Amino acid sequence: MRVVLVVVLLALGGCRCKPTPVEVPAVVKVPRVTTTWAPHEVAAVPDDVYGVPAWSKVFALAFERKISIGVPSCHVDGGCLAVDPMQLRGAPMVSQERILGRDEPLAFIGEQVTFLEAPDRRARLDQAIAEAMTIDPSTAPLAAVLFQNDLWERVDAITAAIRNEPGADWAVLQDLRKKLVTLMKRVALTKEQLATIASNESAVTRRYAELLAGFGERDGWAELVSQSTEHRGSTVWQRTTRHAERHGYRSVFRVFIHHAQGRAVLSQALTRWPEPLPAGTRFVITGAPMALLTDGSIEPAPFITLLETRQARAEGFIPTQIGTLDHDVLEGSRVSLTRDSGGLERLGRDALIPVGATCMPDFTSRLPSASTCLMCHGPTGARITGPMAHGETRFELTDDQTAAARAVADAKRASESFQTLGW
Repeated sequence: MRVVLVVVLLALGGCRCKPTPVEVPAVVKVPRVTTTWAPHEVAAVPDDVYGVPAWSKVFALAFERKISIGVPSCHVDGGCLAVDPMQLRGAPMVSQERILGRDEPLAFIGEQVTFLEAPDRRARLDQAIAEAMTIDPSTAPLAAVLFQNDLWERVDAITAAIRNEPGADWAVLQDLRKKLVTLMKRVALTKEQLATIASNESAVTRRYAELLAGFGERDGWAELVSQSTEHRGSTVWQRTTRHAERHGYRSVFRVFIHHAQGRAVLSQALTRWPEPLPAGTRFVITGAPMALLTDGSIEPAPFITLLETRQARAEGFIPTQIGTLDHDVLEGSRVSLTRDSGGLERLGRDALIPVGATCMPDFTSRLPSASTCLMCHGPTGARITGPMAHGETRFELTDDQTAAARAVADAKRASESFQTLGW
Protein backbone atom coordinates (compact mmCIF):
# COMPACT_ATOMS: atom_id res chain seq x y z
CA MET A 1 0.00 0.00 0.00
CA ARG A 2 1.24 3.32 -0.71
CA VAL A 3 -0.21 4.34 2.59
CA VAL A 4 0.67 1.43 4.53
CA LEU A 5 2.74 0.29 3.82
CA VAL A 6 3.90 -1.42 1.50
CA VAL A 7 5.94 -2.46 0.08
CA VAL A 8 6.87 -5.43 2.11
CA LEU A 9 8.72 -8.65 1.56
CA LEU A 10 6.17 -11.34 0.79
CA ALA A 11 6.35 -13.55 3.84
CA LEU A 12 4.34 -14.30 6.91
CA GLY A 13 7.11 -13.12 9.18
CA GLY A 14 9.41 -11.11 6.96
CA CYS A 15 12.90 -12.33 7.78
CA ARG A 16 11.83 -14.06 10.98
CA CYS A 17 12.82 -17.62 10.40
CA LYS A 18 15.27 -20.46 10.82
CA PRO A 19 17.98 -21.62 8.41
CA THR A 20 16.65 -23.94 5.71
CA PRO A 21 18.32 -26.60 3.60
CA VAL A 22 17.90 -24.45 0.50
CA GLU A 23 21.21 -22.99 -0.59
CA VAL A 24 21.20 -19.37 -1.67
CA PRO A 25 24.18 -17.68 -3.33
CA ALA A 26 26.08 -15.43 -0.94
CA VAL A 27 24.90 -11.84 -0.95
CA VAL A 28 27.63 -9.33 -1.67
CA LYS A 29 27.28 -6.16 0.36
CA VAL A 30 25.91 -3.41 -1.88
CA PRO A 31 28.03 -0.25 -1.95
CA ARG A 32 25.87 2.51 -0.48
CA VAL A 33 25.74 6.13 -1.46
CA THR A 34 25.81 8.77 1.24
CA THR A 35 22.39 10.01 2.25
CA THR A 36 22.07 13.76 1.95
CA TRP A 37 19.14 16.00 2.81
CA ALA A 38 18.42 19.15 0.83
CA PRO A 39 16.26 22.21 1.53
CA HIS A 40 12.69 21.76 0.35
CA GLU A 41 9.65 24.03 0.34
CA VAL A 42 6.21 22.42 0.25
CA ALA A 43 3.92 23.91 -2.39
CA ALA A 44 1.29 26.38 -1.19
CA VAL A 45 -1.32 24.09 -2.76
CA PRO A 46 0.08 20.53 -2.64
CA ASP A 47 -1.38 17.61 -4.57
CA ASP A 48 -4.77 16.54 -3.24
CA VAL A 49 -4.05 12.90 -2.42
CA TYR A 50 -7.16 12.21 -0.31
CA GLY A 51 -9.79 14.12 -2.26
CA VAL A 52 -9.93 16.44 0.77
CA PRO A 53 -7.55 19.38 0.18
CA ALA A 54 -7.26 20.35 3.86
CA TRP A 55 -6.14 16.84 4.83
CA SER A 56 -3.76 16.64 1.88
CA LYS A 57 -2.08 19.87 2.98
CA VAL A 58 -1.40 18.42 6.43
CA PHE A 59 0.00 15.27 4.81
CA ALA A 60 2.41 17.21 2.58
CA LEU A 61 3.66 19.43 5.38
CA ALA A 62 4.09 16.50 7.78
CA PHE A 63 6.01 14.27 5.36
CA GLU A 64 7.56 16.04 2.36
CA ARG A 65 11.32 16.52 2.16
CA LYS A 66 14.08 16.17 -0.39
CA ILE A 67 16.75 13.51 -0.20
CA SER A 68 19.43 11.83 -2.30
CA ILE A 69 18.96 8.04 -2.30
CA GLY A 70 20.80 5.10 -3.80
CA VAL A 71 19.32 3.15 -6.73
CA PRO A 72 20.82 0.49 -9.03
CA SER A 73 22.30 1.90 -12.22
CA CYS A 74 19.92 -0.18 -14.37
CA HIS A 75 17.03 1.78 -12.89
CA VAL A 76 18.27 4.95 -14.57
CA ASP A 77 19.46 3.17 -17.72
CA GLY A 78 16.15 1.80 -18.99
CA GLY A 79 14.97 -0.62 -16.33
CA CYS A 80 16.13 -3.73 -14.48
CA LEU A 81 13.79 -6.45 -15.82
CA ALA A 82 16.53 -8.21 -17.82
CA VAL A 83 19.12 -8.06 -15.04
CA ASP A 84 20.21 -11.15 -13.09
CA PRO A 85 18.78 -10.55 -9.59
CA MET A 86 21.67 -12.26 -7.85
CA GLN A 87 24.24 -10.07 -9.61
CA LEU A 88 22.21 -6.94 -9.02
CA ARG A 89 22.45 -7.34 -5.27
CA GLY A 90 26.21 -6.83 -5.47
CA ALA A 91 26.18 -4.03 -8.01
CA PRO A 92 27.12 -0.42 -7.17
CA MET A 93 24.37 2.05 -6.39
CA VAL A 94 24.06 5.47 -7.96
CA SER A 95 22.69 8.59 -6.34
CA GLN A 96 19.29 9.97 -7.31
CA GLU A 97 17.50 12.98 -5.83
CA ARG A 98 13.86 12.53 -4.88
CA ILE A 99 11.09 14.23 -2.97
CA LEU A 100 9.95 11.89 -0.22
CA GLY A 101 6.55 12.14 1.39
CA ARG A 102 4.26 12.46 -1.57
CA ASP A 103 1.73 9.78 -2.53
CA GLU A 104 3.92 6.78 -1.75
CA PRO A 105 4.08 4.06 0.90
CA LEU A 106 5.11 5.16 4.37
CA ALA A 107 7.86 2.54 4.32
CA PHE A 108 9.43 4.51 1.47
CA ILE A 109 9.25 7.76 3.37
CA GLY A 110 11.15 6.79 6.51
CA GLU A 111 10.51 7.82 10.08
CA GLN A 112 12.64 10.96 10.27
CA VAL A 113 10.67 13.84 11.88
CA THR A 114 13.13 16.38 13.26
CA PHE A 115 12.82 18.45 10.07
CA LEU A 116 9.38 19.40 11.45
CA GLU A 117 11.13 21.53 14.07
CA ALA A 118 11.89 24.23 11.46
CA PRO A 119 9.88 27.36 12.42
CA ASP A 120 8.42 28.05 8.97
CA ARG A 121 7.37 24.42 8.43
CA ARG A 122 5.93 24.22 11.92
CA ALA A 123 3.89 27.40 11.50
CA ARG A 124 2.43 26.23 8.19
CA LEU A 125 1.65 22.81 9.64
CA ASP A 126 -0.11 24.33 12.66
CA GLN A 127 -2.30 26.38 10.32
CA ALA A 128 -3.07 23.34 8.16
CA ILE A 129 -4.02 21.27 11.20
CA ALA A 130 -6.45 23.97 12.31
CA GLU A 131 -8.07 23.94 8.86
CA ALA A 132 -8.25 20.12 8.82
CA MET A 133 -10.08 20.14 12.16
CA THR A 134 -13.09 21.70 10.42
CA ILE A 135 -13.68 18.69 8.14
CA ASP A 136 -16.37 16.16 9.07
CA PRO A 137 -14.83 12.68 8.52
CA SER A 138 -18.23 11.19 7.65
CA THR A 139 -18.10 13.12 4.36
CA ALA A 140 -15.10 11.02 3.22
CA PRO A 141 -14.86 7.91 5.44
CA LEU A 142 -12.36 5.94 3.35
CA ALA A 143 -10.06 8.95 3.07
CA ALA A 144 -10.47 9.51 6.82
CA VAL A 145 -9.09 6.03 7.54
CA LEU A 146 -6.08 6.63 5.29
CA PHE A 147 -5.46 10.10 6.71
CA GLN A 148 -5.72 8.96 10.32
CA ASN A 149 -3.31 6.10 9.65
CA ASP A 150 -0.79 8.56 8.21
CA LEU A 151 -1.18 10.83 11.23
CA TRP A 152 -0.68 7.82 13.49
CA GLU A 153 2.68 7.13 11.87
CA ARG A 154 3.78 10.73 12.49
CA VAL A 155 2.65 10.55 16.13
CA ASP A 156 4.54 7.29 16.72
CA ALA A 157 7.64 8.65 14.93
CA ILE A 158 7.59 11.82 17.03
CA THR A 159 7.21 9.75 20.19
CA ALA A 160 10.27 7.73 19.20
CA ALA A 161 12.26 10.86 18.33
CA ILE A 162 11.52 12.44 21.70
CA ARG A 163 12.72 9.27 23.39
CA ASN A 164 15.70 8.39 21.19
CA GLU A 165 16.99 11.48 19.34
CA PRO A 166 19.47 13.36 21.58
CA GLY A 167 19.29 16.47 19.42
CA ALA A 168 15.50 16.61 19.09
CA ASP A 169 13.69 19.71 20.34
CA TRP A 170 11.49 17.94 22.85
CA ALA A 171 9.15 20.87 23.53
CA VAL A 172 8.46 21.61 19.85
CA LEU A 173 7.84 17.98 18.94
CA GLN A 174 5.67 17.37 21.99
CA ASP A 175 3.48 20.34 21.10
CA LEU A 176 3.11 19.07 17.53
CA ARG A 177 2.35 15.58 18.77
CA LYS A 178 -0.56 16.84 20.90
CA LYS A 179 -2.04 18.64 17.91
CA LEU A 180 -1.74 15.59 15.69
CA VAL A 181 -3.38 13.35 18.29
CA THR A 182 -6.25 15.83 18.55
CA LEU A 183 -6.63 15.71 14.77
CA MET A 184 -6.53 11.90 14.84
CA LYS A 185 -9.47 11.94 17.23
CA ARG A 186 -11.32 14.48 15.09
CA VAL A 187 -11.14 12.25 11.99
CA ALA A 188 -11.95 9.02 13.86
CA LEU A 189 -15.00 7.14 12.62
CA THR A 190 -17.68 5.29 14.52
CA LYS A 191 -18.07 1.55 13.98
CA GLU A 192 -21.18 2.26 11.95
CA GLN A 193 -19.33 4.71 9.70
CA LEU A 194 -16.45 2.26 9.19
CA ALA A 195 -18.97 -0.40 8.16
CA THR A 196 -20.26 1.81 5.34
CA ILE A 197 -16.93 1.50 3.49
CA ALA A 198 -17.09 -1.18 0.81
CA SER A 199 -14.40 -3.80 0.35
CA ASN A 200 -12.35 -3.51 -2.82
CA GLU A 201 -11.12 -7.11 -2.79
CA SER A 202 -13.68 -8.44 -5.28
CA ALA A 203 -12.92 -5.66 -7.75
CA VAL A 204 -9.19 -6.33 -7.41
CA THR A 205 -9.51 -10.08 -7.92
CA ARG A 206 -11.70 -9.60 -10.99
CA ARG A 207 -9.28 -7.12 -12.52
CA TYR A 208 -6.25 -9.34 -11.96
CA ALA A 209 -7.88 -12.72 -12.47
CA GLU A 210 -4.77 -14.15 -14.13
CA LEU A 211 -2.83 -13.64 -10.89
CA LEU A 212 -5.57 -14.44 -8.39
CA ALA A 213 -7.54 -17.38 -9.78
CA GLY A 214 -9.95 -18.59 -7.10
CA PHE A 215 -8.70 -16.16 -4.49
CA GLY A 216 -11.80 -13.97 -4.37
CA GLU A 217 -13.95 -16.99 -3.51
CA ARG A 218 -11.16 -18.54 -1.38
CA ASP A 219 -11.50 -21.59 -3.61
CA GLY A 220 -8.75 -23.88 -2.34
CA TRP A 221 -7.06 -21.03 -0.47
CA ALA A 222 -6.25 -21.26 3.25
CA GLU A 223 -5.11 -18.51 5.61
CA LEU A 224 -1.78 -19.07 7.31
CA VAL A 225 -1.00 -17.66 10.76
CA SER A 226 2.14 -17.91 12.85
CA GLN A 227 3.36 -17.66 16.39
CA SER A 228 6.93 -16.81 17.34
CA THR A 229 9.06 -16.36 20.42
CA GLU A 230 11.29 -13.82 18.69
CA HIS A 231 12.05 -10.78 20.90
CA ARG A 232 9.91 -12.19 23.72
CA GLY A 233 11.98 -14.91 25.35
CA SER A 234 11.48 -18.63 25.07
CA THR A 235 8.04 -18.85 26.72
CA VAL A 236 6.09 -15.84 25.36
CA TRP A 237 4.55 -16.35 21.93
CA GLN A 238 3.64 -13.38 19.77
CA ARG A 239 0.92 -13.79 17.15
CA THR A 240 1.72 -11.00 14.70
CA THR A 241 3.80 -10.95 11.53
CA ARG A 242 7.10 -9.20 11.09
CA HIS A 243 5.33 -6.95 8.59
CA ALA A 244 2.88 -5.72 11.22
CA GLU A 245 5.68 -5.23 13.73
CA ARG A 246 7.71 -3.19 11.23
CA HIS A 247 4.65 -1.03 10.53
CA GLY A 248 4.21 -0.24 14.21
CA TYR A 249 1.08 -2.43 14.46
CA ARG A 250 -0.79 0.22 12.50
CA SER A 251 -1.46 -2.22 9.65
CA VAL A 252 -2.58 -5.83 9.46
CA PHE A 253 -1.16 -8.33 6.98
CA ARG A 254 -2.88 -11.61 6.15
CA VAL A 255 -1.16 -14.51 4.39
CA PHE A 256 -2.92 -17.10 2.21
CA ILE A 257 -1.56 -20.20 0.49
CA HIS A 258 -2.91 -22.55 -2.18
CA HIS A 259 -1.85 -25.81 -3.80
CA ALA A 260 -3.59 -27.70 -6.58
CA GLN A 261 -3.56 -30.90 -4.50
CA GLY A 262 -5.51 -29.28 -1.70
CA ARG A 263 -5.27 -28.12 1.89
CA ALA A 264 -4.07 -31.45 3.24
CA VAL A 265 -0.87 -31.18 1.21
CA LEU A 266 -0.20 -27.75 2.69
CA SER A 267 -0.95 -28.89 6.24
CA GLN A 268 1.48 -31.76 5.87
CA ALA A 269 4.14 -29.50 4.39
CA LEU A 270 3.87 -27.09 7.33
CA THR A 271 4.76 -29.91 9.74
CA ARG A 272 8.10 -30.19 7.94
CA TRP A 273 9.03 -26.52 8.32
CA PRO A 274 11.71 -25.13 7.87
CA GLU A 275 11.64 -27.13 4.64
CA PRO A 276 10.28 -25.07 1.72
CA LEU A 277 6.68 -25.57 0.64
CA PRO A 278 6.13 -27.75 -2.46
CA ALA A 279 6.56 -26.39 -5.97
CA GLY A 280 3.38 -24.88 -7.34
CA THR A 281 2.33 -23.44 -3.98
CA ARG A 282 0.81 -20.00 -4.49
CA PHE A 283 1.15 -17.26 -1.90
CA VAL A 284 -0.90 -14.09 -1.41
CA ILE A 285 -0.41 -11.45 1.25
CA THR A 286 -2.85 -8.59 1.77
CA GLY A 287 -2.36 -5.42 3.77
CA ALA A 288 -4.91 -3.07 5.31
CA PRO A 289 -4.61 -0.06 7.65
CA MET A 290 -5.88 -0.27 11.21
CA ALA A 291 -8.31 2.45 12.30
CA LEU A 292 -8.77 3.98 15.75
CA LEU A 293 -12.50 4.43 16.27
CA THR A 294 -14.40 6.92 18.42
CA ASP A 295 -15.17 4.26 21.04
CA GLY A 296 -11.47 3.50 21.49
CA SER A 297 -11.45 0.22 19.58
CA ILE A 298 -8.85 -0.64 16.93
CA GLU A 299 -10.34 -2.20 13.81
CA PRO A 300 -9.01 -3.11 10.35
CA ALA A 301 -10.21 -1.13 7.36
CA PRO A 302 -12.71 -3.07 5.22
CA PHE A 303 -10.52 -2.46 2.16
CA ILE A 304 -7.02 -3.63 1.24
CA THR A 305 -4.25 -1.28 0.20
CA LEU A 306 -1.71 -3.90 -0.85
CA LEU A 307 -1.72 -7.36 -2.36
CA GLU A 308 1.40 -9.34 -3.20
CA THR A 309 1.53 -12.73 -4.83
CA ARG A 310 4.19 -15.26 -5.79
CA GLN A 311 4.44 -18.91 -6.79
CA ALA A 312 6.96 -21.46 -5.56
CA ARG A 313 9.26 -22.94 -8.19
CA ALA A 314 10.84 -26.39 -8.09
CA GLU A 315 13.89 -26.90 -5.91
CA GLY A 316 17.07 -25.97 -7.78
CA PHE A 317 15.51 -23.16 -9.81
CA ILE A 318 17.86 -20.19 -10.21
CA PRO A 319 16.38 -17.04 -11.79
CA THR A 320 18.45 -15.28 -14.42
CA GLN A 321 16.22 -12.24 -14.99
CA ILE A 322 14.13 -10.16 -12.62
CA GLY A 323 11.31 -10.08 -15.14
CA THR A 324 10.86 -13.87 -15.01
CA LEU A 325 10.34 -14.03 -11.24
CA ASP A 326 6.82 -15.06 -10.19
CA HIS A 327 6.34 -12.13 -7.86
CA ASP A 328 3.79 -9.37 -8.41
CA VAL A 329 2.74 -6.39 -6.33
CA LEU A 330 -0.66 -4.69 -6.50
CA GLU A 331 -0.44 -1.40 -4.65
CA GLY A 332 -2.94 1.31 -3.85
CA SER A 333 -1.98 4.96 -3.73
CA ARG A 334 -4.06 7.37 -1.68
CA VAL A 335 -5.38 8.91 -4.88
CA SER A 336 -6.33 5.60 -6.51
CA LEU A 337 -7.95 4.20 -3.38
CA THR A 338 -10.20 7.22 -2.88
CA ARG A 339 -11.22 7.50 -6.55
CA ASP A 340 -11.52 3.93 -7.85
CA SER A 341 -13.59 0.92 -6.78
CA GLY A 342 -10.54 -1.35 -6.82
CA GLY A 343 -7.78 1.13 -6.30
CA LEU A 344 -4.79 -1.21 -6.70
CA GLU A 345 -2.35 -0.97 -9.60
CA ARG A 346 0.07 -3.68 -10.71
CA LEU A 347 3.67 -2.55 -10.36
CA GLY A 348 6.50 -3.56 -12.64
CA ARG A 349 8.62 -6.37 -11.25
CA ASP A 350 11.56 -3.99 -11.19
CA ALA A 351 9.67 -1.34 -9.20
CA LEU A 352 11.95 -0.26 -6.36
CA ILE A 353 11.36 -0.86 -2.68
CA PRO A 354 13.56 0.03 0.31
CA VAL A 355 16.35 -2.47 0.83
CA GLY A 356 15.29 -4.96 3.50
CA ALA A 357 11.85 -3.35 3.78
CA THR A 358 10.57 -5.38 6.72
CA CYS A 359 13.63 -6.92 8.30
CA MET A 360 16.52 -4.44 8.19
CA PRO A 361 14.99 -1.18 6.96
CA ASP A 362 17.08 1.12 4.80
CA PHE A 363 14.69 3.47 3.00
CA THR A 364 17.61 5.46 1.52
CA SER A 365 18.65 2.59 -0.79
CA ARG A 366 16.27 0.67 -3.02
CA LEU A 367 16.30 -2.47 -5.16
CA PRO A 368 13.62 -4.05 -7.38
CA SER A 369 10.88 -5.67 -5.33
CA ALA A 370 11.02 -9.07 -7.03
CA SER A 371 14.77 -9.40 -6.46
CA THR A 372 14.53 -8.21 -2.86
CA CYS A 373 12.12 -11.04 -2.02
CA LEU A 374 14.87 -13.55 -2.83
CA MET A 375 16.69 -12.41 0.30
CA CYS A 376 14.04 -14.09 2.46
CA HIS A 377 12.25 -16.57 0.22
CA GLY A 378 15.16 -17.93 -1.78
CA PRO A 379 15.47 -18.32 -5.56
CA THR A 380 12.45 -20.64 -5.74
CA GLY A 381 10.20 -18.41 -3.62
CA ALA A 382 9.15 -21.53 -1.69
CA ARG A 383 10.23 -20.49 1.78
CA ILE A 384 7.51 -19.23 4.09
CA THR A 385 9.98 -17.04 5.94
CA GLY A 386 13.55 -15.92 5.63
CA PRO A 387 16.87 -17.04 7.10
CA MET A 388 17.61 -14.65 9.95
CA ALA A 389 15.24 -15.38 12.83
CA HIS A 390 15.70 -15.93 16.52
CA GLY A 391 13.54 -18.10 18.72
CA GLU A 392 10.91 -20.59 17.63
CA THR A 393 8.17 -20.22 15.03
CA ARG A 394 5.13 -22.37 14.39
CA PHE A 395 2.46 -22.19 11.71
CA GLU A 396 -1.13 -23.26 11.31
CA LEU A 397 -3.98 -22.86 8.86
CA THR A 398 -7.05 -21.04 10.16
CA ASP A 399 -10.63 -20.30 9.13
CA ASP A 400 -10.83 -17.37 11.56
CA GLN A 401 -10.94 -14.28 9.35
CA THR A 402 -10.42 -11.92 12.29
CA ALA A 403 -7.41 -13.62 13.91
CA ALA A 404 -4.71 -11.52 12.26
CA ALA A 405 -6.43 -8.19 12.96
CA ARG A 406 -7.12 -9.10 16.60
CA ALA A 407 -3.48 -10.00 17.13
CA VAL A 408 -2.31 -6.67 15.67
CA ALA A 409 -4.84 -4.66 17.69
CA ASP A 410 -3.81 -6.43 20.90
CA ALA A 411 -0.12 -5.83 20.19
CA LYS A 412 -0.69 -2.15 19.45
CA ARG A 413 -2.81 -1.60 22.53
CA ALA A 414 -0.06 -3.17 24.66
CA SER A 415 2.68 -1.03 23.11
CA GLU A 416 4.33 1.91 24.82
CA SER A 417 3.49 4.19 21.90
CA PHE A 418 -0.22 3.53 22.33
CA GLN A 419 -0.13 4.12 26.07
CA THR A 420 0.98 7.70 25.45
CA LEU A 421 -1.92 8.46 23.07
CA GLY A 422 -4.50 8.90 25.80
CA TRP A 423 -7.15 7.39 23.56
